[in-house]
Amino acid sequence: MNPSGVIAVVGALVTLASWWRRPSRSTRVLWQGALALGSFGALWFAGASAFAREGMSSLPVHMVSHIIVMFLVPIGLIYSGAARSFWWVLPVVARRRLLRWWYLNRRWHAPRVLAHPLTAAVVLNAVMVLAHSPRVFDAIMEHGWSMDWIMEPTFLLSGLYFFHFLVTSPPRANRVRLRWQLAMVVVTMAEMVVLAMAMSIFTQHSWYSVMDPIPGMPAMPGMGMHAATLAQAFSDQQLAAAILWICGDFWAVPCLVVIVRRVIAREGSLFAALDRSVDHQPSGVA
Repeated sequence: MNPSGVIAVVGALVTLASWWRRPSRSTRVLWQGALALGSFGALWFAGASAFAREGMSSLPVHMVSHIIVMFLVPIGLIYSGAARSFWWVLPVVARRRLLRWWYLNRRWHAPRVLAHPLTAAVVLNAVMVLAHSPRVFDAIMEHGWSMDWIMEPTFLLSGLYFFHFLVTSPPRANRVRLRWQLAMVVVTMAEMVVLAMAMSIFTQHSWYSVMDPIPGMPAMPGMGMHAATLAQAFSDQQLAAAILWICGDFWAVPCLVVIVRRVIAREGSLFAALDRSVDHQPSGVA
């Protein structure tokens, strides 16, 4: 089993153990535990199941796994408070000692640049673009170990880093400035659209040699064997680009809705926020 599968299984088991040890069985605890289990299940499906193995030879399937690991799983894990619930596995004395050290006695803190949401947006978008550049993608897909130990963990970690600034687990509140939250979502949506267009509209051939169909497939009418395989590879690449484009809405649109709701909760209404923004604009010189 690869690292994604191990993380998914261990995470699910620890989630069950922490749920069993928690003194509260409130509705919020139940649905957060269920969301954490579902997120670990999605990670196993995208990284360790037969579906994941199919992604090594099918670019559309690989793109679906990419969306699950980099976007959906981090959102689920963060919103469910999975990491925070792990503390309940420890005995009371050890748990209190750990929390006291973390919140009061810990001397090491992340550098300020790493604690900025812009850095998280740059990291996630850089990972996405670099991972789908032809030379890097071919090199990783040609070596299964690099897919298991480099690409998928990087997708997961960059996703957790990114959504840490956007998603919070109740009852904790999000204290990141709304302008930065909006910028993170909009910039990432734009980058995904541009990448999808580059893979489908702005090119006339397949980028990835490792995703060429298996030699020996039936040729298309009126085309040679080589031309048929190249046409199929490019068709798969266009489908993968469409998946990247469309599936981006599954995480981006809900995030935009949440950000708008936060603006309304802070300002009273969206129009009040717009009026306030206009009022703060410098007046022109007559």
